[in-house]
Amino acid sequence: MSDIISMNDMLGVASGDKNNMLGKLLYFSLSDLLIDKEKLAELCAGMGIYYAGDRRVSVSDAFKSATGDIKDRIVVKNFGQQQIYRVYCRDNEHTARVLSREKESGLFGYDNLAYDSDVDAAAYCRRAGELFELYQTCANRKQIETICLNFVRSLEATKMSVNGHLYFVPRHSMEKVDIFEDFMEALSSLNKTKSRLMANSIYIIDDAKQRDKMTEEFYAAVKKEIAEYQERADYLIKSGSQSPAIMERWVMKIDALEGKKRHYEQVLRRELDGLDEEFESLKLLSQELSLRASGIRFQRAA
Repeated sequence: MSDIISMNDMLGVASGDKNNMLGKLLYFSLSDLLIDKEKLAELCAGMGIYYAGDRRVSVSDAFKSATGDIKDRIVVKNFGQQQIYRVYCRDNEHTARVLSREKESGLFGYDNLAYDSDVDAAAYCRRAGELFELYQTCANRKQIETICLNFVRSLEATKMSVNGHLYFVPRHSMEKVDIFEDFMEALSSLNKTKSRLMANSIYIIDDAKQRDKMTEEFYAAVKKEIAEYQERADYLIKSGSQSPAIMERWVMKIDALEGKKRHYEQVLRRELDGLDEEFESLKLLSQELSLRASGIRFQRAA
């Protein structure tokens, strides 16, 4: 079997001489996730992956998430007739002291269950109670996704113009893709929902055709980033932001984006001047933010 993989205009190989590779194509998917926060922090620290931690989830949020996860479709046949049941939870009591079956004590309970031979309501309630406890101590899919995306961005990866998590990681960062794949495998073993996560990568051959393709993808992705950065910087300026830390953080993000462009020029062996006008506009906004931040810090120190 050949180890060559073709994806439209992209050509990748599973292995080969890394010196002849443009970079790596990284794909990952996230399913239902609940990872104990303490174990997640240990895992991230051990692998050098940034994790800021998270505030404790409120009882109300944990309750809503737990009951929101209870969904099922049951098909049964009785006397030759097919019946379809949709199982889900909805709030039918919402007062200042009670949200459905969640009380101010933080305890999860249920009562008044009618017997049904086709649907075991008690089993679903028990599962909701288990999830209620887990959501108060575990990181969920959204939080894990944030960790993953922050790591992928640190590799100066370019989001491919397709749905899902598909990225091109340039040659100078591709060694760290192995860390990410190991991280995803470790997360799968810690996932309390038992759903498996997936991460795969292939090398992208360094030739003219692939460099052309990745140049197109770079322009498409960075154009979106520039628009986002311009909008945010413009808002901070026009709103008269008084937070030097926030303005300086965006200055650093703009500098990092310019650095990414320089690195890609080396990898792709060409001047990426197709967005020079946009970058120049962004640079002016960055200078304005930097001046404002310095001025505010000077005034406060005086």
